[in-house]
Amino acid sequence: MPEPQISTVSALSGRDMDEQIPENPATPVIEADVVKKTTFAAAQNAVPVIRRLSIRNDTSELLTNLRLTLAPQPAFCRPKEWSIDRVAPGDTVDVAARQITLDYGVLDKLIEAEHGQLVFKLLRNDDVLSELTVPVELLARDEWGGSGEMAQILAAFVSPNHGAVAGILKEAARILERGGHKGSLNGYQTRDPRRAYMLAAAIWSAVCGMGLAYAQPPKSFEKQGQKIRDPGAIKDHGLATCLDTTLLLAAAFEAAGLNPVVVFTQGHAFVGVWLLDKTFPLTLESDVMEVRKAVAAKEFRVLETTLVTHRPTVSFPDNILKRSSPSILKISLYQWTKFAKGL
Repeated sequence: MPEPQISTVSALSGRDMDEQIPENPATPVIEADVVKKTTFAAAQNAVPVIRRLSIRNDTSELLTNLRLTLAPQPAFCRPKEWSIDRVAPGDTVDVAARQITLDYGVLDKLIEAEHGQLVFKLLRNDDVLSELTVPVELLARDEWGGSGEMAQILAAFVSPNHGAVAGILKEAARILERGGHKGSLNGYQTRDPRRAYMLAAAIWSAVCGMGLAYAQPPKSFEKQGQKIRDPGAIKDHGLATCLDTTLLLAAAFEAAGLNPVVVFTQGHAFVGVWLLDKTFPLTLESDVMEVRKAVAAKEFRVLETTLVTHRPTVSFPDNILKRSSPSILKISLYQWTKFAKGL
């Protein structure tokens, strides 16, 4: 029977030092491709935790009647067990049904990130043939994991139905009416880009009127992620990073029937809004030319959202794309909302 693969350190006690033994005796190997981070929002959107799972038989023995077990530490998901009939010498068997059930109650209560791990064990009867421990970072409920593995989960942090967003829209309607315009927030119903521009400008002015102060985001937040203040926290505390204000405006634009977009450059985030009922062809886009074309066609505006924290207040700004880095990750929230569930 193969020796368990539990440690990379070999113990030679009790053996003759002159005896020739292999440094790494052949054992079956558990191979797992697992996400580095997970969060409540990822669980809500059924993002797979285990992307690939397989057993590779590096022994010369036919392995039969195997069990592969999974135990989480802490218990952020349910334990699971798979039965594997046989793995021939030199073969690899892919494990199907990799979906695991995350514990919403555990993830929902996290206020700070915690270290977790998934422990896989390959057993024959009660003998452990191989073991693999994979770390998984458990993020706080209000934390986004960055553009690496969690780019599309960012849409779950856009909250168009939040009560604080309703207050912004109400103020935007008043601003329109004071300017002699209709106060209805009717999105693209008129099919007039000037009306969409007017709605976006009124929402901008309403957010400027909240008296927000700028908060410095963590370094490389666009890649590593950060905690995100929801509209209620922004309203109550009056603080917001560039990503906070970007998602707040995106939520308000979406609630008004406009199509918002989040645009990232290195160390910064902007919000974009379509003036026509359109979207970009891809949900995630790294080609800045797609954005530039839309701006040049006067169909799309990109806004520097930290200007809403300036005093005196800044009027609806000109697009800032010309001043931004040519390296852009664009994320179309309108397309995301078709599958991303909010928090």
